[in-house]
Amino acid sequence: MTTLLVSIVALMLVLRLQRVRALWRHPLRNGEDYFLAQPVVPGFYQGAGAALLRRYQVALFLPFVADLPILLWLAATGRYLILVVEQWIAMIASVVVYNLILLYFTGRASAQSSVPAERTATTLHLSMAPRRLRDHTHLWVELVIAACVLVPAVVLARGWLQAAAGADRHLRHAVLGDVVLGVWVLYVQLGLLLLKVVFVRWRIPLPVRRTEDFQRWRSAWLAYHLKLFDSLRLIFVLLVPTVLTKVFLPHPVPRAAIVALLAVWAVAILILVLYLQREQRRLAAVEKEIKPVELVKEFPPAPVAEGRFLAGGLLYFNRDNPRVLVRSAQGIALNLGHVSPYAWFGYFVGLVLIMTWMVR
Repeated sequence: MTTLLVSIVALMLVLRLQRVRALWRHPLRNGEDYFLAQPVVPGFYQGAGAALLRRYQVALFLPFVADLPILLWLAATGRYLILVVEQWIAMIASVVVYNLILLYFTGRASAQSSVPAERTATTLHLSMAPRRLRDHTHLWVELVIAACVLVPAVVLARGWLQAAAGADRHLRHAVLGDVVLGVWVLYVQLGLLLLKVVFVRWRIPLPVRRTEDFQRWRSAWLAYHLKLFDSLRLIFVLLVPTVLTKVFLPHPVPRAAIVALLAVWAVAILILVLYLQREQRRLAAVEKEIKPVELVKEFPPAPVAEGRFLAGGLLYFNRDNPRVLVRSAQGIALNLGHVSPYAWFGYFVGLVLIMTWMVR
C-alpha cells in the first residue's frame, strides 16, 4: 500500500510541475508587445519587463514553497495517506493561486508600462443572465460521488460493528482510518463546490462591441475550469473505495493487490491527464479564433479603487465596494471589506484542524 501511495504522490507532483512548465512563458504568449493581456511599450522585456518576468516565474513556485515543509514532514514520518490528501489539496489550491498570480502580474505590467492607451470604450454592459450552480451541475458526476461516499460509509459502519463485537483491534483501527479519510474527502468536496460557486457567480462586465465573441470566450473559459473542478472531485473521491480495500485484504497487503491498485490508479491518472489536455486544446482553439487579448481594447481602463490600501497595495478595505479583487496602483488588491476572504480563511483553518486530527 505504501508503494501505491508514494506513486500517487509522485504522479501528482509531476502534474503540478507540468502546470508550472505550461505557465513559464505565458506572459509572452501574445508576443513581446504584451505581458499576458496587457499591452506594453517596445523594448519592455529589455528593461523593467525582464525583472517582472523573473518575479512572475519565481511566483509560480509559491505553491510548492508553501507546502514543501508539510510534504517533507509527512514523508519523513511515513504518513503517506495523509500526504496523498495534502497533495490533492495543494493541486486544488494551486488552480486558484495561479489565477491570482496572472491577475496580479497583469496589473503590475499595467502599472509599470507607459504604453499609450488605445482603448476608446467608455461604457460596459452588465449581463442579467442567472448565474446558478445547478445550471453547471451534471447528475452523473454527483451520483458517482455520492456512491463513492455512501456505499463505503455503510461498509465502514458494518465493519466497525463487527470489530466492536469481536474486539478486533486491527480492524477497528483500519475502519477508523477510513472514517478520517472520508471526513477529508467530504471537506475537500465542499471546497471544490465553493470554488465552482465562485467561478459561476464571478460577475464580469460585457463590452459594448464584440459582445458575442466575449461571451463565447467566457463560456469556454468557465467550462474548462468547471470540468477541471469536477474531474478533481471525481478522482479525489475515488480514494475512499481504494483505501477501503485494505479492510478486506489480509495484513500485510499482498504484493499482487498493490500492483493491481497501482495499475488502476495509473490508468485513472492517465485518463485525467488526457481529458484535461483535450479540454485545454478546446479552450485554446476558441482563444485562437477570438483572440481574447484584442478584446481587452473593448474595455475602458480600470480606475484605481477608492478606499484604504494596506500592505503596500496588496490589501484594500472598503465595505461599500462589492468587488473582492480591486485595482490598486501596484496591481490588484484583496478587499478585506468583503465577506469572501474571511469565509475562505475559515475554510483553510478548518483544513489545518482536520489535518491535525488526522495526524493525531
